[in-house]
Amino acid sequence: MNQTKDIISFFGHVIKDSRMYPSHISIYVALFQCWSMNRFQSPFRIYRGEVMRLGKVKSLGTYHRCIKELHLAGFIMYFPSYDPYKGSLVEIVDFDECETSINKAFPEQKLSVQKKILFSVPTFYEVELYFNERDLPSAGAHEFYSFYDSQNWKLSEGKLMNSWQAAARNWISKEKKVAKINQ
Repeated sequence: MNQTKDIISFFGHVIKDSRMYPSHISIYVALFQCWSMNRFQSPFRIYRGEVMRLGKVKSLGTYHRCIKELHLAGFIMYFPSYDPYKGSLVEIVDFDECETSINKAFPEQKLSVQKKILFSVPTFYEVELYFNERDLPSAGAHEFYSFYDSQNWKLSEGKLMNSWQAAARNWISKEKKVAKINQ
């Protein structure tokens, strides 16, 4: 396997893939360096701290997100080990050998795992209590509840809201600004 062709091929694929960001490239180059230090043995062991240091990544969240997304995109094969002394296994994908299988197995899909939105519609009593706890009149709670109930609890972009409390805070803030202007 020609390792120079592998890195050049990787950059060719990254240019075409709009899902890859500089942090992904940094982690991949760090993995490639680790692979080189392991004499291009495949698969090879990696240690999070070493990859983060080589990739100049300081955030654990960024590291884990990039590793997972590089795996999902088909750039690496990642076999996590939850033993910090053992290290995880990584295999750099040879694009020449599996060009067609990568394109079929990893189409342009969103890489991040979608967070489940668990929204439950509040009762009027809950909204009224929320407003009253903030020394606001029940009439404001009624206006808020009626408005969002008529919108099926969706925001202006048509997305289902995550938190009615956040929407209520924004509502209250806007009402206070309007009241201040009208004085």
